Amino acid sequence: MPKRSKEDTEITIQAITDAVLEQILTIGYDRMSYTTLSEQTGISRTGISHHFPKKTDFVDAVSEKIVSLLKGYLDLSHGVNGLKTSWGFALRDERFISIIRLVMQHIVVAEGSKSFARKIMNMLYTSVDERLGNEGQNELERLLGHTVVVMLE
Repeated sequence: MPKRSKEDTEITIQAITDAVLEQILTIGYDRMSYTTLSEQTGISRTGISHHFPKKTDFVDAVSEKIVSLLKGYLDLSHGVNGLKTSWGFALRDERFISIIRLVMQHIVVAEGSKSFARKIMNMLYTSVDERLGNEGQNELERLLGHTVVVMLE
């Protein structure tokens, strides 16, 4: 069997990570599997696991995109009220909830993947602190607590 080119490998990895991101946002990380990814991409489960041996490897591969999506939901240009309002609107969006659920899941249960959750939380706190200071950080903590309650309903 001829060796695959670097370009073919990059195309395969891109197809997998695109499917990973879509499934995280639509069916959730917990329901995403090598089987669901294989069905969506047409790449065998073995082929997928060759590039991503552990499920937590998927999250590392899409973490920058997750950060970008999360930032897109938040309005930090209109003070604490902008943060509050944008967060409230975001809580009505299943994709936002999926991102928060993914972060919480990695804080609590995903062994070896706390670095992803730490990266997301650091990004949130740093962005809020730079734009809104302590008042913004206090509001972010309140909003995160409120989000956990909303997710439990």
